[in-house]
Amino acid sequence: MEHTEFERLAPILRTRAKRVGEDFFSAAEQAEDVAQETMIRLWKAWPSLSSPLEAERLAIRIAKHECIDVWRREQRRPHSPLTTSHETALPASEEGQTLEESELKEALRRATGTLRRSEKRLWRMFAEAQMDTREIAIATGINARTVSAMLSHARHIIYNMLKKGGYIDE
Repeated sequence: MEHTEFERLAPILRTRAKRVGEDFFSAAEQAEDVAQETMIRLWKAWPSLSSPLEAERLAIRIAKHECIDVWRREQRRPHSPLTTSHETALPASEEGQTLEESELKEALRRATGTLRRSEKRLWRMFAEAQMDTREIAIATGINARTVSAMLSHARHIIYNMLKKGGYIDE
């Protein structure tokens, strides 16, 4: 299906995914996380979908699985704002990687680990999936200006932590 079709259906599918999250958690923040992750994964799968009905079914299935994943992650980790999760974990060492590179990756992992969940998801879409602000806004159903502000805030936090750790010179 075309990406223009995604733009048309995204608000509807996001609402349904969020409703699945609300039914599962009864908490707005977790439901929002489920909706965002659902839209990210749906955006990636979109080119292979053949109909709006298939897209809706996939969105609901993704949302249900994401609810279970979020619940499992919360059961495994201590509830500390500075605790990093496996979501942002980077490999400790890779073949041919220098010590400086692995230290920088670890510092970046720690920095992104301090972001709020919603900022972390948007950051992943921007940094890992190479999506621009408009694409992220469409995929998540969040206003483009809000996406831009959240990414700016995330960049500021990451920059300051890397600077504080001595990884960035002034």
